Amino acid sequence: MINLFKNWNFVRLFRLSMGIFLIVEAVKSGMWILVAVGAVFVVMPLLNIGCCATGNCSVPSRDSKNSSDEVRYEEIK
Repeated sequence: MINLFKNWNFVRLFRLSMGIFLIVEAVKSGMWILVAVGAVFVVMPLLNIGCCATGNCSVPSRDSKNSSDEVRYEEIK
C-alpha cells in the first residue's frame, strides 16, 4: 500500500492508462481474455512491479574506491 502513491513517473502513468483503455475496449468488444491482459497492465503500475522490480535488470553501480582502471596482464611462456 505504501508504493501505491510513491514514485509516479510518465511510464507508470502510461501503463496504467493503457491498461484501463485495454479493459474498456475489451469489455466493449466482448474479448474477455483481453480483460485479463488489461488487468495485468493495471495492477503492475498500481503495485509498482514489473520485470525490473526485483533488481534483476539493473546494472550494478561501479564503486570507484574498489575498482582500478589499471589492467594487469600475466605473460605466459
